[in-house]
Amino acid sequence: MDQSLKRLLFHHYKKIITILLITITGIYFLQTITGIVSWKNDYKYFSSEKAHLNFEKQLKDSYEFEDQEKGKIFLFYDLKKEHAIYTDDFNTFRDYTLTIFNPNEDANQLKYNSYPYYNEHFIQLLIIFIIVGSLLFLIDLKSNFNTLLFTSKYKRSSIYWYKYYYIGGTMAITLLISKFFSILAYRFFIPHNYLNISLSQQLFSSFSGWLTLVSFFILSSFLGLIIGNWLFGIGAILVMFFTFNRFLSNIDYMAQTFFNSHVEETSTVSSNVLNNVLPLQQVSIQPINYLPLFILVFSAILSLFIGQRLFEHISLENRGSFIIIPTLKRTIQLLVIIYAMITFAASTFLITAFPNEKLSLGSQAISYSKIIFIFITIYYVTEFILFNKKPKFLKKINL
Repeated sequence: MDQSLKRLLFHHYKKIITILLITITGIYFLQTITGIVSWKNDYKYFSSEKAHLNFEKQLKDSYEFEDQEKGKIFLFYDLKKEHAIYTDDFNTFRDYTLTIFNPNEDANQLKYNSYPYYNEHFIQLLIIFIIVGSLLFLIDLKSNFNTLLFTSKYKRSSIYWYKYYYIGGTMAITLLISKFFSILAYRFFIPHNYLNISLSQQLFSSFSGWLTLVSFFILSSFLGLIIGNWLFGIGAILVMFFTFNRFLSNIDYMAQTFFNSHVEETSTVSSNVLNNVLPLQQVSIQPINYLPLFILVFSAILSLFIGQRLFEHISLENRGSFIIIPTLKRTIQLLVIIYAMITFAASTFLITAFPNEKLSLGSQAISYSKIIFIFITIYYVTEFILFNKKPKFLKKINL
């Protein structure tokens, strides 16, 4: 280990390390304290006479609503049985309300992975991990720090891994420890019958969420490594951020279409894909979706080692180019086309090629024309951004 390089990088990153430690730990500390205190207050409330009186009042008020069972209170919508569940029993109502991890058939749990006393703020953490990952290499390309490092005695491979050691390691370890202590706190302060989740379910689903965030960090840092132009670079990362869920959804859709013929209803692209397709957002009693988890982790590990090789050949002369390594442009173009076609055209192709009902020739023609149009558009956009080449018809009209 090169101690002087470690000291140099630690001095350079110590402020951001401190901020990341406080931010990640603070998110978990606040959500854990808030969730447990909220549960304790509600538990105290349901032990009071006031809770019984309010329950009786709600039962009486139920007669005023046409869309509700008379003399009963709504609990949840059962997705498996496809009907609402009502009750007129106070103990049932209390136990359901105080249960942290709802039953599997509950619409809130099954569709939205949402719990009343538990929220890991996955979206906020995802944004943090993606932003920090993207800037890990990209920001140093715009400063003199990389120039200093590249002209020093230090090996580039050492520089590369120490960047991950300090920033990636800080985020990964802090996240893992925060998740672990949050789990311990809930199991210590909340009675097990109200948790409705086993320790193994908590640990496995929490670890799945950890792998998801760390993988997104590594993938984002890889993008930041090969991108040299801030405008196009940030734009590409934003596009990736807002479309990656749809990409994973279509991967899952293709897998079920080609390899799982026994499934009656396939996964389709939806606005809730963060909950339905990603391995898991947070601790949950839902089963882990292993296919996208494998894709994420494998892609992250692959990009981690490919990134080291690329980092050793980066030239500061190419700063300002969209892709900082010119020899990668065709490969990047191919990957972008594949990614975009899966994201924007795969569902159309599968619905057209493997329809539940026979489609008319007109519908098939429109669908395949749409796919061809998407491909042509993506091809020419990448030709312009990567190689500054315009289509011939645009040149003729001087655009």
